[in-house]
Amino acid sequence: MPYDIYVLDGDQLTVTDAQSNVTANQLDGITQGSGVHMVGQTITLNSNSWHAVSINDNDPNFQDSDTSQKLATPETFNGQTYNARTVVEAEFRMELSYGGNSWTVVAFNVNNSSPAYGTVEGLAFIGGPGGFPPVGVPLTVTSAGEGPSFAATSYATPICFASGTMINTPDGPRPVEDLAVGDLVLTLHDGPQPVLWHASRSWPAQGAYAPVLFRTGAIGNARPLRLSPQHRVRVTDWRVEVFCGEEAVLIPALHFVNGRDVVIETGSLVTYHHLLFSRHQIIWSEGVETESFHPGEIGVAGLPCQTRAELYTLFPELEFDPATYGAPVHPSVRRHEAQVVLAA
Repeated sequence: MPYDIYVLDGDQLTVTDAQSNVTANQLDGITQGSGVHMVGQTITLNSNSWHAVSINDNDPNFQDSDTSQKLATPETFNGQTYNARTVVEAEFRMELSYGGNSWTVVAFNVNNSSPAYGTVEGLAFIGGPGGFPPVGVPLTVTSAGEGPSFAATSYATPICFASGTMINTPDGPRPVEDLAVGDLVLTLHDGPQPVLWHASRSWPAQGAYAPVLFRTGAIGNARPLRLSPQHRVRVTDWRVEVFCGEEAVLIPALHFVNGRDVVIETGSLVTYHHLLFSRHQIIWSEGVETESFHPGEIGVAGLPCQTRAELYTLFPELEFDPATYGAPVHPSVRRHEAQVVLAA
């Protein structure tokens, strides 16, 4: 079965010894592939250029010591290209922490050395849509171990709208899947704006890929609203001003889940859509203020090759510096901050 794993190449990160504060051993599996040599060190992600790697497998898990996991197409890591059908694996797993938050990451290994665990080409991330660690901060490795096995649907992917979501346009609400490049969409700050890029992809609606369902009226939505878990919703009221010191903030959909009118909805398949404008925008989906796609935050290179090529045609500078797209329209809040705001 085919699936994609999003990987950050090793040359896009820095490993530092936490005691001496100097560059330390890189990710290579020098300890029998267990990763224990990484414990206590810090990893800084220097970019959000997540690389979508297409894999063919005989089961739905991306794991260690599985020779059935093979590249579906030629792929390039750290400047070196590997042929299709090259075996790849999840060499070891690590737990990273920063600012009270933690992430599970997996060492991505192209099985082309002797011993097989001798190289690690990059990192993949557990966390579902949008579940990537922050860029540019020292992430401390708190533990590591060999033999990781995670469902492909558990790995982090970009954020997006689900098919069927009605988006406000000057001509009235339209399904997101019907919007084409050039169509006008109403934005909160800049009025009608043309869609510059629209991409979509289908996933099993299971685990971290399952959408967050806002039942009718849960947050002022006129109909059921389905978003990927890390798709952010604009929140602005007295709670935001009191607890965050901001006029408005962006809160990931996952943080709204309460088991009542906001739930995780599992099923067979879900098709997610990206909408991109000339800058980050707030648009209305089912009457709710939600964000558009932000390539600087999510990472253009995390998209499949053809999709990246389309974006680079529109914004060639993104290939070299995703930050050129500009800042998010509002700050985002962390889980514990969202819990305080939403519980008030």
